[in-house]
Amino acid sequence: MDTGVILRILLLIGVFILLFLPTVWAIRNIAHRSFPTFKAKVIWFAVVTLLPPIGAFVYIAVGRQRASEIAEDVEAQEVDAEGEEDEELMK
Repeated sequence: MDTGVILRILLLIGVFILLFLPTVWAIRNIAHRSFPTFKAKVIWFAVVTLLPPIGAFVYIAVGRQRASEIAEDVEAQEVDAEGEEDEELMK
């Protein structure tokens, strides 16, 4: 085989990996991260899998940060609600 052909094949493999890795990472992150609703998790999963490189980059840029903020707000509300229930039981 010609050296130029081997280099082109390696370049194509490198480009494929660079586009594929963020998609795999985003899918794994979506699976392990808590979202405010199951519906939000499914929507992000669909976006990332149906639009592999673009969906992954959008999730990394927008979805990951937003999901974390919303999940923290929901958890804080749940903790507040539990605290209020404890206070009512103590009365």
